[in-house]
Amino acid sequence: MTEPVIRNFEGASNPLLGPGDGVSSYVMLYVRHEPGSSSPDHVHPWEHQAFITEGAGILTCDGVKYPVKAGDAVLVPGGVPHQFTNTGEVMMSRVTVNPVESVK
Repeated sequence: MTEPVIRNFEGASNPLLGPGDGVSSYVMLYVRHEPGSSSPDHVHPWEHQAFITEGAGILTCDGVKYPVKAGDAVLVPGGVPHQFTNTGEVMMSRVTVNPVESVK
């Protein structure tokens, strides 16, 4: 029997789950944004998915601003500049799933 990999985000680095854990196709990241903070405005060739687990903010995607909140599932297209910004007063957290190529 193959054992599952279980890792708590506390004290872990990103990717939370990746090739070192036997992941073959996708990696999982857990990202937390303090109130007023944001991810870098960046672009990469792969699409990725994000699930907002707490808080609220704005996803800027190709210059257009989209509100996001806890419970929202987001598909960010590949090749498009994007940035997540916490506009709330509490932590905004998200789980992001990227192709394994993103960490190679």
